[in-house]
Amino acid sequence: MTGREDEPDGAGSSEEGTAPEDNASESHDFDPQAFDAAFAEAFGEAVEPERTFRATGDSAAEPEPAPAGAGPESPTDEPAPRRVVAVVLTPIASAPALAGLCAIAKLDADIVPTRSGALAVRVIETAADDPSELLGGEPAEATELATVLSRTAKAGVVLLTARLGQGDEGLTGRISGRQFTAGASGEEVAAGLILAHADDVVEQILLGVTQPQDAPGRLAPKELGRWQAARLLGKATRRKRP
Repeated sequence: MTGREDEPDGAGSSEEGTAPEDNASESHDFDPQAFDAAFAEAFGEAVEPERTFRATGDSAAEPEPAPAGAGPESPTDEPAPRRVVAVVLTPIASAPALAGLCAIAKLDADIVPTRSGALAVRVIETAADDPSELLGGEPAEATELATVLSRTAKAGVVLLTARLGQGDEGLTGRISGRQFTAGASGEEVAAGLILAHADDVVEQILLGVTQPQDAPGRLAPKELGRWQAARLLGKATRRKRP
């Protein structure tokens, strides 16, 4: 009895021992296409998650239209031109005479009368890479104006230039002064001392409080005809004679 009962166990263990070999042979004969067909017949077609996500990702990945003026295709904003106010203080008492002189010499400036002498004012816009901005000197237009006018007076003239702008603490910048005599540039002068003895309108123009075209008694040489300029200059010359 005992020997016979052990035989099934031995047979069973023999079958179990051959099972791995059968499974190994079945794994080598696995047909993935047949498996997919059987899976589809039993559970329906499989949905591949990657395709679903790829479709969603493609639509989401489409670039949104960039706002106007933004993005690498938009042109880089160029720096705004800098404003320089140039004021030439002359000993010429008559503003019409100075206006006539500037008109004949074709000098672009606004003439403003003061008690100490007429002013020639010009507002100049300079680029950030202008040599005068890089080196801190006077703009070429201001130098030309002072050079020509300095030839008309033995005492010469004084050029004041203001480079001012709005900063975090208000109006910031620098006002510089230079003497011009007989058509030549001279030494720098203390702008503060000059302004201390000048009319208030000089400082107001330099600081931008008063625009040159709005100054009292302002004359524009470029608006004068040649005969008008000659008449104004002639009147001033006759008045100086005893």
